Amino acid sequence: MYTEKVVFEKTNLYGCGDGDDVYTVKEFRERVECGAFIDYDGYGHPVKDKKADLSIEVRPSRVDQIPIDATHIVWYNR
Repeated sequence: MYTEKVVFEKTNLYGCGDGDDVYTVKEFRERVECGAFIDYDGYGHPVKDKKADLSIEVRPSRVDQIPIDATHIVWYNR
């Protein structure tokens, strides 16, 4: 369930903006494909309507398991 509020105005800023570190699903996949994010780096949660589902953990090695209804990923770097 998407219940946890996520705060962001822009995406793809890698910790340089105000609020949470958020990527569109496409941006997240692109970062994984080029090796910018690996499992060792951290984890994320899927986001929809600016709310995260904390029951689902997103790892770079499992981008194929991102829920179809997710629009963004909130990322937590180690």
